[in-house]
Amino acid sequence: MPRRSRNGFLSPFRYPGGKSWFVKSTRKWLKSQPSRPKVLIEPFAGGAGISLAAVWENLVDQAVFAEIDRNVAATWKTILNGEAKWLASEIISFRISRKRVEKVLARTPTTRRRRAFRCLLWNRTSRGGVITKGAGLIREGEDGNGLSSRWYPETLAERIETISSLKAKLMFVQGNGFNLICKYLSQKRAVFFIDPPYTKAARRLYSHWEIDHEKLFETVSRAKGAILMTYDDTSEIRNLAKKYGFQFKRISMQTTHHENKRELMISKDFSWLNNKKIRGK
Repeated sequence: MPRRSRNGFLSPFRYPGGKSWFVKSTRKWLKSQPSRPKVLIEPFAGGAGISLAAVWENLVDQAVFAEIDRNVAATWKTILNGEAKWLASEIISFRISRKRVEKVLARTPTTRRRRAFRCLLWNRTSRGGVITKGAGLIREGEDGNGLSSRWYPETLAERIETISSLKAKLMFVQGNGFNLICKYLSQKRAVFFIDPPYTKAARRLYSHWEIDHEKLFETVSRAKGAILMTYDDTSEIRNLAKKYGFQFKRISMQTTHHENKRELMISKDFSWLNNKKIRGK
């Protein structure tokens, strides 16, 4: 059986703002639903870690996730549309060095799968996983291993092939996350995990960072299904949550630089946090 990381994370991306640390809470939320969710919607997917975990653990029938970034979209399309083996093989055969990485990143990809490889290489060798213009490469890295600190070819290849094996239950949409949300608003057994670009750090972390935060709250407040959101802990977001009938709790997380920070977990109610009768247990 393919291996995941110890926390259940399957994504090949090391994403700024990634939710590897949040899989446990999301698992509990999904299991607490009164009936098994038919579909999980992740409209600002990035590394799509929550969608992948939900499908891999058979907590939902299907996950539909969206991402607007062209490079990240190329990666998901390559993995899910029949070229996962090529991408895995390319990763395994690549001999990492600063010169080779810089050469790949300097090229303009001519095919979607080349764009996918370039995106993953960039993501795994940049500082903090940031893939925006001007992002620098890892220098010292963990234990002085430089660029190879986050480049685990066998693990990445295995994850890619595992994700490909789940493609019947995964649907990727390149585009605006709002459009995806609206498509499923009326479905009672559609659940939404929403991790949007945050109000403070998004500008320096993502190429597509501008969203209308109030519009997001207003839109998801009309959803028939369950909502779970994560956000930065700001007065603006707390006020929006209150305005549109959501509850919030402050939670601790650790950044890619091992700094402890506070974020918000937002939902319509939090009875599931203390619910000992969890579906499937």
